[in-house]
Amino acid sequence: MTEPSKGPEIPSIPSTKRKHKRSKPPKSHTITSITIRTPPHSYAHLELLSSSPTTTSLDALAIHFHLTSALTQFLGLTGSAISLDILKVEGRECWIRVPREDLSPLLAAVGGWVGGNGEEQVGWRVRGSGNWLSSLVGRSGLERIWDG
Repeated sequence: MTEPSKGPEIPSIPSTKRKHKRSKPPKSHTITSITIRTPPHSYAHLELLSSSPTTTSLDALAIHFHLTSALTQFLGLTGSAISLDILKVEGRECWIRVPREDLSPLLAAVGGWVGGNGEEQVGWRVRGSGNWLSSLVGRSGLERIWDG
């Protein structure tokens, strides 16, 4: 038996098509914008008012005591459960943080509260409040801008 013929061998011809190297796509910058519509916390700038001019500066413990007293008097047990963080104390002023939904009850409680013993009465003055601490600090700094 004879083997079938394979036919003439065709030499390989180099392809005229060029292979394109896959290049990485050009790096692009993606601009992302995020809007926080309801921040989890709100802030208040408070000042302690006193009938006695000799009242010294506050500390965090006294602030917490006065605020808890005001909240308890206004809202009862529910008011005493409001979580508050004392961020900064400076003289008779303080900056506090509360959950956003508790800001209005806090401001109502401290705005109408008068405490203290028989000879000295104390109360709170709300100097500012809002959802953003940066705007609150900026507003308090505006008062001192023209001081020498």
